[in-house]
Amino acid sequence: MTRQKKIFLLFWWHMHQPLYKNPQNSEYELPWTLIHSIKDYFDVPDWAEKFEFKMTFNITPVLLDQIQEYSDTKKIKCKLLQIIKRRENTKEEDEFVKRLVKIITPYPKSRFSYAEKTRDLALNYLISWCGENLKNSEIVKNLSEKKSNYSDDEVESFILEIEKHIKNIIPKYKKLKEEKIISVSISPYYHPITPLLFDIEAAKEGEITEIPNVDRFLFYEDAKEQINKAKQKFEKIFGELPSSMWPSEGAVSEKMLEEISDIKFIATDEKILFKSREEKRKDKIYCRFLFKDKIFVVFRDTELSDLISFSYHSWDQKSAVQDFILRLKGIYDSVDFSPLVSIILDGENCWEYYPENGKIFMENLLSEIKKQDWIEPVKIEDIIELEGNPIIFIDKIKAGSWIDGKFSKWIGTKEKNSYWEKLAQARKIKGMTEKILVAEGSDWFWWQGENPHQIEFLEVFDKLFNLYISSD
Repeated sequence: MTRQKKIFLLFWWHMHQPLYKNPQNSEYELPWTLIHSIKDYFDVPDWAEKFEFKMTFNITPVLLDQIQEYSDTKKIKCKLLQIIKRRENTKEEDEFVKRLVKIITPYPKSRFSYAEKTRDLALNYLISWCGENLKNSEIVKNLSEKKSNYSDDEVESFILEIEKHIKNIIPKYKKLKEEKIISVSISPYYHPITPLLFDIEAAKEGEITEIPNVDRFLFYEDAKEQINKAKQKFEKIFGELPSSMWPSEGAVSEKMLEEISDIKFIATDEKILFKSREEKRKDKIYCRFLFKDKIFVVFRDTELSDLISFSYHSWDQKSAVQDFILRLKGIYDSVDFSPLVSIILDGENCWEYYPENGKIFMENLLSEIKKQDWIEPVKIEDIIELEGNPIIFIDKIKAGSWIDGKFSKWIGTKEKNSYWEKLAQARKIKGMTEKILVAEGSDWFWWQGENPHQIEFLEVFDKLFNLYISSD
């Protein structure tokens, strides 16, 4: 009996924050890891559990380190947490919190007018970022209603509540992984653009013409170390070696794929496929690709992924769900095989734009998908056996990333190339130290050269990068 044609639907969520810790005093200078820990890292896999919906989650090792540190609020040195612990704050702390509040918050700015003290403003800010799970706790509900004049005991109760929440994040992923509801993948440890570490001239395939003046293979061993350290971290937490990887920023090259041992599954953007093959047919991204008979490569459906990332938040939420289902049906009807549709996106940064942090959209979407007998959710390792889905064998792939198939967010301008040259100089002097590995992370290069009048806290990224390459 022939099996019914299906859409195999792969949701793959990427969770990452760079190391915001000052290497000189161990203080976390920016609170983004804390914010996403109370907002997203528990709530998103909670959707998978509620609907028993197969998904894949990529968690970077540097993020795992930070979540573990934030699980002990008495030991961690976090600038924002220190501010809410104090009754009186300095002018510098007051300015810091005001700058935070200027950035998008899930609550209207009017909420913050109730705060009379910097501590109240900072606590309101953190309350506003709590995800739906934390918002439903009695402690957070009561503090949210009060809005100002928080007592020491109330501050302490809030800190203990978020600590309890953060402590449950990693066990949540372990539990769902053991129950085979989710898969967990990794990225290289500190989220570097690995193809550039293996060979800086891979940038040319990513459409970069101005290459920094550094030794071509200076960071080759560092690339291998970033990958090996990531595997070790994964094994320490999950009790086994990882089988899948979302390379930092979806950045791939042939050399990188050749150097990944034990990794069986990897993903990147559809633009890389179109660059790598003369035949640029959209329907090919819905097939499985096997690189040199060793690694399965799946290609992200950019349009569908970006609709969730950047568009559906502004739609009527039920209309957005119906639109997504209709688009899947369009793919289903357009091919004569069972397509694998890969929805791969940032799992943390889009939800603050959605009503209820994405809960309405995602719960309606997952519920609707479960009703469709022609859609079958899969995890990444499930793709080995997908009946009716073709395997295409490839032995070549062009270098590039999920940002337009290029590397231009990290290399190729005067400002970004100066970072590479500074990093190379420090690497030659210091060797492969832990701090050098941190400085190889993609985030420092991403923000370099951006307009400081448009992006808050750019100076902190510059400061941290320079501290990591200069500190002993």
